[in-house]
Amino acid sequence: MKVSLGSVLLGALLASTPTDVVAHPGHPSTCVTSTKRKEFRTLTNLQKLNFLSSVKCLMNRPPILSATYPASTSRWTDFLLVHQANTPFVHWVGQFLPWHRAFLQDFEDALRNECGLWGGMPYWNPVLDFANVTASPVLSGHLSFGGNGVGDVVVPPGGQSSDGNCVVDGFFANESVRIAQGPPPAQVSDRCLLRYIRQDFASYWMNPSHVATVLAQPDYSTFAVLLEGDMIPPDVFPTMGIHTGGHAALGGDMSDMFTSNADPIFYPFHANLDRLWAKWQAANPAARQYDVSNPIAPRGVIQMWPNPPAGNVTLDYVLSPLKVGGSSSLTTVGQIMNTKGKGVPPAVGKPNGILCYEYVE
Repeated sequence: MKVSLGSVLLGALLASTPTDVVAHPGHPSTCVTSTKRKEFRTLTNLQKLNFLSSVKCLMNRPPILSATYPASTSRWTDFLLVHQANTPFVHWVGQFLPWHRAFLQDFEDALRNECGLWGGMPYWNPVLDFANVTASPVLSGHLSFGGNGVGDVVVPPGGQSSDGNCVVDGFFANESVRIAQGPPPAQVSDRCLLRYIRQDFASYWMNPSHVATVLAQPDYSTFAVLLEGDMIPPDVFPTMGIHTGGHAALGGDMSDMFTSNADPIFYPFHANLDRLWAKWQAANPAARQYDVSNPIAPRGVIQMWPNPPAGNVTLDYVLSPLKVGGSSSLTTVGQIMNTKGKGVPPAVGKPNGILCYEYVE
């Protein structure tokens, strides 16, 4: 009898960890032992399977946010719709990095508490693959996120064409996406996961020279803008930055800013951006650990937020609608500035930190 590697690994996984909700006993009030987030390719096959299976588990669990997002069909879609609804308020703004850090923590918590994730959410460092993205072990093989899409695509509703083709290999081969691309309100769909890799974008924006330039910035105001990037017409390419340029390099669902997290690679990709922020902070913690700024209102000519408030993002700024760690209160910027700051206030009179993780280089 022929036995596949996948069946062996799956059997080991099911024997080692519950298949449903994992009990999560009370944590220490401070960060004693931090969760480790590792680069995806460094994980063992069993660790890869555990993470990928926990993602697929979310895709199959019923939603809990359907009262707010009626189009949601699963816990996975809950997160997709939170991102879609908040895209106009959390891109090209001062809260871009803090909001996505908190969003990633909410996602990791769901994977762990609801679907049995063992450790931390992995990150993907595209610099390791910039010369040939499709050959990346993160995007090739069964225990991967799959490679380039194939075939011609028509995406309902409306029959509009889309940027990308269907992913037919990897762990999420032939996966269905229940939400159409584009801005809110959400449109129910039944389509494939889309990807259309652009090596020219990858060669440029995933190049290590751009990462070095970003990490060399002296303050948050310049660091955050260079990392996130801009979209300045008519030629948007020169200002896309590591973030926007990386999304464009992967194409398909990742190229739609509203529903980019329909592609599971969104989360390791954004974890890497968070890693770069944490690395930049750690290079000069006295000056950078709680350095945050830049306008609340979106910068540039692309305005999706009518009548945004004036002023800059501060440590007190609320990262709506996120409530990290199951808190009954909305999370603030100051609470997530330190990835190992659980129980530590950013300043006198400020709320304690709530995070306890670190990146393994």
